[in-house]
Amino acid sequence: MFPLEHQDKFAKLRAHFVQTLPAREAEIEELVTALMEHGPSRKVYENLFIATHKLAGISATYGMAALGSRAEQAEALIDSARKNRPDEEQFYAILAATDVLTEEIRRIAEID
Repeated sequence: MFPLEHQDKFAKLRAHFVQTLPAREAEIEELVTALMEHGPSRKVYENLFIATHKLAGISATYGMAALGSRAEQAEALIDSARKNRPDEEQFYAILAATDVLTEEIRRIAEID
C-alpha cells in the first residue's frame, strides 16, 4: 500500500475516478446504441475500443479488478471487430460483453 502521506491523495483520485464512471457508462451505451441502430461501423468500433481500453487500464490501478476484467473482455472482442467485420455471433458477443461491463460500472457508481 501507499505510504500514509499518499493514502489521502490516492483516495481522492479513486473517488474522482468513480465520479467519472457515469459518463463512461453513458459513452459506452451511446456507442453500443449506434452499432445496434446503424450496424457495424469502423469508427464506432474504434471509439468503443478506446473507451473500453482506457477503462481496462485504469480500473486495476484503483483496485477494481472485476471492472478491469470486464473491460478487458469487451476490449478484446471489440479489437477483433474493429479489424475484421464481425459475424452475427461476434456482434452479439460484443453486445453481451458491453452489457456486463456497463452493469459493473452501474454497480460501482451506484447508478440506477
